[in-house]
Amino acid sequence: MQWGAPHFLHLLWAAPVLVLLLYGLMRRREQRLREIMDEQVLNTLLPPSRRKRRAWQLALWLIALTLCVLALARPQWGEKWIEVRHMGLDIIVVIDTSNSMRAEDIRPNRLERAKFGVRDLVGRLRGDRIGLIPFAGDSYLYCPLTADYGAFLMMLDDIHPGIVQRGGTAIEQALRKAVQSFDDHVLADRVIVLITDGEDYEGNPLTVIDEMRQRNIRLFAVGVGSPEGDLIPMTDEQGRITFLRDREGNIVRTALQEEVLERLATRTGGMYVRATPGDFGLERIYEQGIAPLQRDMLETEMIRAHEDRFAWFLGAALLLLLVEAVMTDGTRRNGSRIPKPIYVLLLLAIPFPANADAPRSAMREGLRDYREERFQEAAESFREAAEQAADAQLDPARALHNRANALYRQGRYEEAAATYQEALRSTDLDVQQSAHFNRGNALLTLAHTLAEEQELDTAKAMTERALDSYRNALLLQPGDRDAKINYELADRFREELEMRLAQQPPSPEPQPGDDPEQEAPDDAPPPPAPDDEPEEEPEPDAPHPDDTGPPPTEAVPDQITPDTMEEMTPEEAMLLLEAMRDEEQETRDQMRLRLGDPAEVEKDW
Repeated sequence: MQWGAPHFLHLLWAAPVLVLLLYGLMRRREQRLREIMDEQVLNTLLPPSRRKRRAWQLALWLIALTLCVLALARPQWGEKWIEVRHMGLDIIVVIDTSNSMRAEDIRPNRLERAKFGVRDLVGRLRGDRIGLIPFAGDSYLYCPLTADYGAFLMMLDDIHPGIVQRGGTAIEQALRKAVQSFDDHVLADRVIVLITDGEDYEGNPLTVIDEMRQRNIRLFAVGVGSPEGDLIPMTDEQGRITFLRDREGNIVRTALQEEVLERLATRTGGMYVRATPGDFGLERIYEQGIAPLQRDMLETEMIRAHEDRFAWFLGAALLLLLVEAVMTDGTRRNGSRIPKPIYVLLLLAIPFPANADAPRSAMREGLRDYREERFQEAAESFREAAEQAADAQLDPARALHNRANALYRQGRYEEAAATYQEALRSTDLDVQQSAHFNRGNALLTLAHTLAEEQELDTAKAMTERALDSYRNALLLQPGDRDAKINYELADRFREELEMRLAQQPPSPEPQPGDDPEQEAPDDAPPPPAPDDEPEEEPEPDAPHPDDTGPPPTEAVPDQITPDTMEEMTPEEAMLLLEAMRDEEQETRDQMRLRLGDPAEVEKDW
């Protein structure tokens, strides 16, 4: 036998203290009674049988108290097999180990500071897999994707300048190596964390953007160093500290190059930060970029767990308290005697007050507000229930799911999608399936709103994330008709967005040697402008869950190219825009929203 919470066993020291205290009080009471009355009168008013029964009552009460303390310590014996599922995403850290990372403009130097930042990032991961690729003029997978953070950190400590023998900074090759290291069968989002000073890169890293976008890989970049630059300390054969020189014998000064890093991050849906002495940037990247991403079940394993047996001790304590209550002859209140059954019921009510379970109380309050359409108050109540559930050793996923429903009803779709993502940590497959489906609804509705505001790139990214959510919902419940319909509608909307993006005039792709800040010459022709700007449309009505009409018919050409766009008249362009708007509205009207009521307290808590 073992104990799940052995620190509660220290309370057992209070049992002998209580025994001595109560025994002393009883003896003192009898002595004072003997001082004021005759022995015969005392035996008449307080017969020995009654005093003996009182001693037994105190003994039963003390034993019950001891059993309650043992129950708090969670006695365990026996074993059972349980399935543990690891939810997470895949992260590959691509770290620069070229000689320029020896510079000390960030103490102790660029590479060591980068390793400290990666260690802090690993401390925030919960179930995510992480891998490591060092690179310089060449690159290789040094640590494959793993959830063994201890092994990863050991391999991270081995990283040093020169671990990759070929000099240089081949960012393109390192990114391609990272892309090839991901598993395409995993539905979770995939992340590349690129840490480099971006200097003297070989090839064109921007050519990898299309491949990363096709495989739904986001790149988050950290620029290490300062724009002013610093010298590169080296150690010669005699052990003396010198500085790196070029072939002409000039001392090399390395500086941070940010332009390519910013483009790589923004065009793949990630973000770029510059490392500073007080903030390396990976903490911001995790909180703002990685944490909201979609997790998936990466692996499962069977583990042996000890079974809790505290219920036996708690039941025995309750039984002893019932026996102690029945043994009493009642308590007088204002001259009347309380019957024994009522006294027992009063004792049973004391250990279990109505307001003792805070999470259940908050859930009930949230359900009441939700049914009365006070969604803001309901969201706050569900948030409190989720926060208090962890302390009460309850699963907060259902409270988070209910909170996401309330946020959705308020039109706060982005917050709702993020909260549905948190609810996916539940081990209940029904909750996971519902969270995936509703998250897809929130993302798709948000995508429609962004499309109306002409933010087509962001709308397309949101639609792709909605497709992933619907796909996960179908994996958990293949017969879900609503999820199939919404998946098809989201897929058609994605195609529509791609068509609208194709209509936009293409922007010239910058070359690696071009200066992005260089202005166009005065005699350069102006960029082509559309014949007519689309008018702003009013906010469409919310989609109705019961609308199951036929899919809208195609009202636009099968293929639209820039050549056909130039041949279109303004009237034809307006008709095309109106047709796409009508199709978008019909798509929204056919969406199946199955939010329903929040989960009931009795089923979930």
